[in-house]
Parts: sequence; C-alpha cells; structure tokens
Amino acid sequence: MMALRKDVQNWPIVTACAGRMKEIKKALFDRMPPLWRHILVLWGIATIPALIIGAVTNAVAFLLEAPPPNFGSQHSDQWISAFQSIAFAPFVETLLLCALIEISTSLGVRKIFIAASAAAIAGLLHAFITLIWFFTSAWAFFVYACAYLAWRSASFSEAFAAAAVVHALNNATGVAMLFLIALTKSS
Repeated sequence: MMALRKDVQNWPIVTACAGRMKEIKKALFDRMPPLWRHILVLWGIATIPALIIGAVTNAVAFLLEAPPPNFGSQHSDQWISAFQSIAFAPFVETLLLCALIEISTSLGVRKIFIAASAAAIAGLLHAFITLIWFFTSAWAFFVYACAYLAWRSASFSEAFAAAAVVHALNNATGVAMLFLIALTKSS
C-alpha cells in the first residue's frame, strides 16, 4: 500500500481488497491444517480465477476468429482425455513441479520466484497444446507451486498431495464444464 497516495489508501474498496489479498497470500504460502481443508481453499483459489481467465481469453480468441481448442482431439475417445486430465496429468506434472521446486529451493530461490517460474514454465508447456492454455495453466500452476511450498516443511507426501489433489480437482472442474458444454451443443 506504500505506492498509493494517502487519500486513495483510505478508499473502502482499496482497504477491502488489501485485506483480501493478505488472506489470499496467507492461504497460498502458509500451511493451514487440516490438509483436506487447505486443498479445498486452494482449489477455489486456483479454479475460479482460471475460469475467469479462460473465459476472457476464449472471448478474445473468438473475437480474433482463432480456431477453438478441441478437447480430446488427440484421442478418438474423450473419456481417455478426461482420465488423462484428471488422474495422469496431475500425477506426472506435479512430480515434475516438485523436482523444479526442490532444485530451486536448494539454490536459495525465494518462494514467490519459485511459484512464478513454475507458472511461466507450465504455461509455456501447455501453450504447445493450445495458446489459450498458457494463461489458465500459468495461474493454476502458480497455486499448485504455492500448495507444495506451503506443505513442504510437513512432508513430501503431504506437499505432493496438496499440489496434486488441487491440480486434479481443477482439471476435473474443467473437464466437467467441457462435457456440459458438449451436452448442450448436442441437444
């Protein structure tokens, strides 16, 4: 709040947002037992902004007449893609995320930079599938990295679970929405 003028700092919207940002920062970077409750909190923090980001980027892509991403296009069966998104990808991608975090931590990199670099790397890798996924994946992986970092001091298994389960829930939300969209288009 130091960068804001004194009169602006007292505006109700500014003070309300500043308070919420402190709560979000605490939820991201501090372990909040029990693990299952923290996972649910982080799921909301990962998913709601990712949905908004996805809606905005899809709207921009639509206005630019870009071809829409095709869920399940790499397989003839969308159920295989759903399984990969909900079970396989969170497991493998979270293992890679853990390796990146452990290497970065051993080099003395600060938590915020670890989470930001994980977000950028994951966003870039997901952009190979479809450009729009850069934005949603970058935000989500920032949250997954924060989840791992928050629980890292407890144990590897808890830290891995915090990141992987939030990842799986986020992907499951996206898959469910895509299936609902497909159902409405077919009827």
